[in-house]
Amino acid sequence: MARRSRPRTVQVPSGATTVRIPTQRGARNAPPVFVVVSESRPSLSSRIARAVGGWAWSHRASWAPTGYAVLAYGLVAVVHVIAPWMVFVLAPAAPAPLLGLWWTRKKRSERIGERPGRLATSSALAAGGVGWAAATVHFGPLNAPLAWAWVGLTLTAQSFWLVIRRSK
Repeated sequence: MARRSRPRTVQVPSGATTVRIPTQRGARNAPPVFVVVSESRPSLSSRIARAVGGWAWSHRASWAPTGYAVLAYGLVAVVHVIAPWMVFVLAPAAPAPLLGLWWTRKKRSERIGERPGRLATSSALAAGGVGWAAATVHFGPLNAPLAWAWVGLTLTAQSFWLVIRRSK
């Protein structure tokens, strides 16, 4: 049987409280966990950050297109630096969503569904996004017209997303 060691003393800053969390099942030899919690009142900036963070977390699904657009901007900037040859992959792929929509309407029109406008708008936004990515990989992310095109595509996609979510 393992010998129990004496609890270690922990230095706690003044104005803070320690909370000891007992060891969990199956972790008998694991050291105890201590959480240091400040007793002082949070500052105004930390309150604002917590409120904005809580609001953003509770509405995270509504802001998905904007999050993906920011992620895409960063990834395209990295691709511009690391692999500028990707423009030769992205540029031919730009019309692919529109060609896919055209092919589906031509060959299998029953698969379009009851709301073809949504599919057409989604295809146009996807084609615009891939075209923007190809141009940004080629010219760079700091090109002002491409940055404004990114803002326009992001606002359009965000608005389209909010309308689609409300109309279901």
